[in-house]
Amino acid sequence: MNAPPIDPERLDALAATWTVLSRLLLSPPDEDTLTRFRDPEMLASWPFAGHDEDTDAGLALIAGSGEDAEAIRADHAALFTGPDTLRAPPYESVHRSRDHLLFEEETIQVRQWYARHHLAAPRLGREPDDHIGLELDFLATLVLRALQALDAGHADDARRLLADHDEFVTTHLLEWAPGLMDLVRARAGTDFYRGVGALGSGALRAPQALLS
Repeated sequence: MNAPPIDPERLDALAATWTVLSRLLLSPPDEDTLTRFRDPEMLASWPFAGHDEDTDAGLALIAGSGEDAEAIRADHAALFTGPDTLRAPPYESVHRSRDHLLFEEETIQVRQWYARHHLAAPRLGREPDDHIGLELDFLATLVLRALQALDAGHADDARRLLADHDEFVTTHLLEWAPGLMDLVRARAGTDFYRGVGALGSGALRAPQALLS
């Protein structure tokens, strides 16, 4: 029996979702990025707008957020980078390892996943590979490579890449990222990052919804 066709538009939406969330979780937006992201047309184009409760809540929070870039930058630091105790530690090993430390077994597993696809964290060995933003960027890369394979007429290669994407989501992302998004929503000091957390909650249901 032939495998069902892959919908490039759904893949494109998934790649965009992972990419935007990755960037917002790795670093806060500057003023120009913030203005573009709050644009009503951009928000209306977000995947699942009007079809997912968490997504709609997140979009409403971001649309109504009045904080400037400096306040959002400070909130990002309080949540994810410090120097004080992090309100929402963005590293998989902190959430999943027995001692809740950095550079534990989960970090090495994620590094091996990257290496399987000839990728590596940008500050390998100095910063943990399992930052939520890096994991989402990895997923976006797999989806974009699947799209490239489809464009080249290599549907089997695309399916292999998507199978790895789905396995990584199941064995890593879904094991800890929903809890992280709950922390972001509960502990953020700005409506902007409360909205990002809600978008993240909705996006974690994205792979099955977009690929099925």
